[in-house]
Amino acid sequence: MTSLLEMLDINTGLALGVVVLSLLWWFSVRRPAGAPPGPWLAVPLLGHLLLLMKKDPLEQFAAWRRQYGDVFSLYLGSQLVVVLNGYKVLKEALVNNADVFSDRPFASFENIITDSKGKLKSS
Repeated sequence: MTSLLEMLDINTGLALGVVVLSLLWWFSVRRPAGAPPGPWLAVPLLGHLLLLMKKDPLEQFAAWRRQYGDVFSLYLGSQLVVVLNGYKVLKEALVNNADVFSDRPFASFENIITDSKGKLKSS
């Protein structure tokens, strides 16, 4: 009786490898339950950065705001980021729920997107 490994040729092995890698990718960039809506396709390791490179990132964020509302999420690299827009949403998050939002990680991607001009924090 021939073993399973002997029956697999290189094409079958490659196809199986692609399926396994695709499943790993799918589960690594899948939006967690309860996360705000956002763009659906994230590239492994890059997230939605390619979409931000297509045109002016600020225009892209404005388009996502129109499409998904004042609260949406996206992947910057492999990190899920929740974006807040508008006075009411920001006040709710940063004033009414300050204890939840006070320990945020440093957003180094902001300097890349805005050329260190601080546009993301201005209104």
